[in-house]
Amino acid sequence: MDILIVGAGSIGVYLGTLLHSKGHNVFLLGRKKLKKLHETILIGEQIYEIPKRIYAFPKNKTYDFVFITSKLYDFENNLKKINDNQIKTKHLVSIQNGIVENELYEKYTKKFSFSSISVFEGFRIVENQLIVNQSKSGWKTDNSKTGIETSKVLQDAGINCTTEENLDSIKAEKTIMNCCANILSAIKKKTFFELYKNPTTKDIMDNLFNESYDILNQEYKLKPKEELRKLFYQIIQPMKHYSSTYQDAISGRKTEVQFLNGLIIKLAKKHKLQAPTNQKLLDEFFSKYPKSK
Repeated sequence: MDILIVGAGSIGVYLGTLLHSKGHNVFLLGRKKLKKLHETILIGEQIYEIPKRIYAFPKNKTYDFVFITSKLYDFENNLKKINDNQIKTKHLVSIQNGIVENELYEKYTKKFSFSSISVFEGFRIVENQLIVNQSKSGWKTDNSKTGIETSKVLQDAGINCTTEENLDSIKAEKTIMNCCANILSAIKKKTFFELYKNPTTKDIMDNLFNESYDILNQEYKLKPKEELRKLFYQIIQPMKHYSSTYQDAISGRKTEVQFLNGLIIKLAKKHKLQAPTNQKLLDEFFSKYPKSK
């Protein structure tokens, strides 16, 4: 199949490389991170060939799949460019780092067969090695036609992607996890493992978890609080790397914190609740990293 991966950072390179290894015609569309890679990359104990790399949107092209793997702050811009460049695809799939208010983007997505994926794994590129922190939760998509087709293609490539009826609830749960660890990793300059092991930062994460859970539970059917908290700590405990939020912030790039902790604050106001810990950390984050707005 012909596959375009838009915003190919760590996840996009991982996805595209595994799909390419199965014989698909893959194009990675990205920026600086993509240019630094060699012709091959080490994933696990296996060396893979990197797919074709491009650095500008193609025009008037047709694909079987287009995956958007960019950060949330680039999501709308990439949807617009897909439309402006008259790119056609059987399936448009977005890998989203939590909840996305899809109604805001329907003017771009309504003409496509659109689905989204939530990923419960960590990825980072170190020189020419792609390190993957896998979890039992793997990748989740919805049970729409596009979701089912996407799951089959990814499973065939060795990616643990399953379909779920309640994907919005799962994305809400992922949002809680991101709100608890990503911003704190950047502020404290600690890895996920260090955040978990330090009693002070673990206490802050617990406060963020309680606050974010209570607010999102107003709109989504979530797992029982303590069950989800246990799952969250199981996922982050072995992760001895910094959040992508930290990596973006120290590089002077935009971050997703407004779409994560900022969303919790927005929903708290909607439901007449309080989100003091999220607000305090958001203020502290932008004080430390003013270029990340």
